[in-house]
Amino acid sequence: MSAMGVIKILLVEDQQLVREGLKGLLALHDGLRVVGEASDGAAALEWLAAAPVDGMPDLILSDMRMPRLDGIGLIRALAARALRLPVVLLTTFDDTAAFDEAVGAGARGFLLKAISPETLAQALRDVHGGGTALRPSLTTRMQAGGGERAFTAADRPDPLSPKELQVLRLVASGRSNTEIAALLGNSEGVIKNHCSAIFSKMGVRDRTQAVLRAIDLGWI
Repeated sequence: MSAMGVIKILLVEDQQLVREGLKGLLALHDGLRVVGEASDGAAALEWLAAAPVDGMPDLILSDMRMPRLDGIGLIRALAARALRLPVVLLTTFDDTAAFDEAVGAGARGFLLKAISPETLAQALRDVHGGGTALRPSLTTRMQAGGGERAFTAADRPDPLSPKELQVLRLVASGRSNTEIAALLGNSEGVIKNHCSAIFSKMGVRDRTQAVLRAIDLGWI
């Protein structure tokens, strides 16, 4: 965040009317400012390459489905360029597969466009503060038992240790094992062991399922 306490946002949306609408809505909230716009992921990368260091955004708010390079592709391209910018994805469709793909790619937020402006603003603040915003209506439906799970909702998993819970929350933020190891001062092997223990205790197979299960349990 800038010295003035403003969260600087790069807005990525292929439909100009929608982009202008989002920009106008965000302008109504103190502490949020759109500093750049792009029509798709490729244009966003071009914008970032040309931006001065002091003009870089704090986070990116991007549509999920766009021509040339979509939101998922943008996240992966940022990681390949070692640009550590959190990305919040917006989607029109309540799609479990898209949610899994977004979380797996490292999205810090995944929200339906039907949410209220206040919910979007708070989600951006949460993500900027190091949290996640992974609660579209599909996850609410999963909590109510209407979505397909790869685990049994009624079974409470074994409790995680404080360190395992810390690792899980970093996994949910989209960080890799290497990044988590650096943040916690451990080797990558230690983090892999923690992840294996987490998956075993939670009864899941992978990182995406672990995040979904943790949301289901209210852990993140």
